[in-house]
Amino acid sequence: MSGAPARTSTQVGSGLRRARAIPLNLRLWALIWAVVVVIAHSLTVQQGKEMGPYWSGLISLAAFIVIGWYSVRKRDLWFSVKLLKATSRILPASLQHRLVALDRVETWRGLHVTLGIIVILPLWWHLQTGLMSPLELILAIAVGLLLLSGVFGLSVQDYLPTAVQRRSEHEVRIRDADARIEAIYVEAEEKILGHPEEMLKAYLDKLRPILSADRVPDGKLLWALMRGVDAGPELCEPLYPMVDTIKAQVKDEKILKDWDTKHAPAWKELVNLVKDKINLEQNEFNLRLSTDWLAFHVVVALATFGLLIFHVGSVLYFDGL
Repeated sequence: MSGAPARTSTQVGSGLRRARAIPLNLRLWALIWAVVVVIAHSLTVQQGKEMGPYWSGLISLAAFIVIGWYSVRKRDLWFSVKLLKATSRILPASLQHRLVALDRVETWRGLHVTLGIIVILPLWWHLQTGLMSPLELILAIAVGLLLLSGVFGLSVQDYLPTAVQRRSEHEVRIRDADARIEAIYVEAEEKILGHPEEMLKAYLDKLRPILSADRVPDGKLLWALMRGVDAGPELCEPLYPMVDTIKAQVKDEKILKDWDTKHAPAWKELVNLVKDKINLEQNEFNLRLSTDWLAFHVVVALATFGLLIFHVGSVLYFDGL
């Protein structure tokens, strides 16, 4: 029994995009290219000097333009759609399918990282062609900050998703973590009701300040992240034994009679809520870290491109080109 012939999708947004285009470990990939750049520079020092500042500067500028295009592609599909529609008219179906699969943000990101490392080579040549003016020194510093922030961001983006998934709390949105923190505070406020005054005082002095505000310094949260542990259990460890101190302050025999079955378990539950809240704070810290570096990277990138334009303009003006 024959059926209708299968149709091959040529749409830009076809299922081909769901297949990983280039499965790279970008940190290892960047390290490999960094080694290649160092070796290539050691072999081309003389050629770089002979090339002169104009060609090395032009190569660097072209590379920066392509590097910056990743940011445009990430935010708008217009260019890719137009390009792929044009290539679909001239390329064989097999090549067009491969091009569609390659036109992914992750592929552009791989190209962005690769060129971000390779551009160091022509920049290295460029810096060796003569003394730097104050403007060129500022531009060199901006480029250095741009590269360092990119390397930091690459490490964060590769490390954080895996690290966060191992945490006991890993909301993917800050507002969801905030909602859970608020729910934990309300639950703790209800749980302390009906317990002796001594326990209430300890709750108000030791637990509520943590539950009601961001009391854990970012440094401790960063240290916990770097060690691959949750901050909550470590910071709450001293709070559990307080139940014995509170018990020693109670004089009412009726309360003491029910202490081990009613009040002590409630204190442990309250501390567990504090632990969960701290873990959610760490979750929020991780989410902020995964995005805040990008704001710095973008600002430095814009400043660098501004300085590049000014630098190129001044060279063309003063050299009379």
